[in-house]
Amino acid sequence: MTNIAMAKDKFRATMDWIEDELPGHAPVLCLGGRSNFRYGLYPGYKANRREKIKPWGFSELLDWAKDTYLCIQIDNLETDDILGSSYLEGDVIVSGDKDMKTIPGVHFQGEVVFEVSEDQADHNFFMQALHGDATDGYPGCPGVGPVMANKLLAGCESNRERWQVVMTAYRKKGFDEFHAITQARMARILRPGEYDHDNEEPKLWIPPL
Repeated sequence: MTNIAMAKDKFRATMDWIEDELPGHAPVLCLGGRSNFRYGLYPGYKANRREKIKPWGFSELLDWAKDTYLCIQIDNLETDDILGSSYLEGDVIVSGDKDMKTIPGVHFQGEVVFEVSEDQADHNFFMQALHGDATDGYPGCPGVGPVMANKLLAGCESNRERWQVVMTAYRKKGFDEFHAITQARMARILRPGEYDHDNEEPKLWIPPL
């Protein structure tokens, strides 16, 4: 069972704490839809989570949060994508997810505020495209972990060079360009301008030419 009153108090206390830590900012909740576009790109995406049951009271707490706070929710996108694509100058992204470091801008994680430059964000994205994410169910390039990915990309000065490194790594393992692009699209958290609101669909990542 879930004590909804206690859950609301905890949620409210967390939001109040964030406002105290980030004076001058009003919280906006970003909530993903029931599905997301990555399921159509890679069948194994988050397959290990599909049978898991959410805690009792989760839906009620979520409905309360949406009624209580300003909220952005977009079907077919994950929460990360909404955070990334909705970011505007002056905003602060509040998330404990390491993958959010692929989004340039100001971040708040733990109790630390820091800024990720566009070059750092690009480096982190191509790292993710290389080593994948076992938790999310897309494998990346076999045998390439975060340390190796960082080492391979260390000397790159442009995204074109980074993509060549990624492609070379995948080809050495017997994969074609389509597979490498698919893995990169799985890793890509949408940035500002990468969601088409008119057609309600993401703009899939395209390799630099």
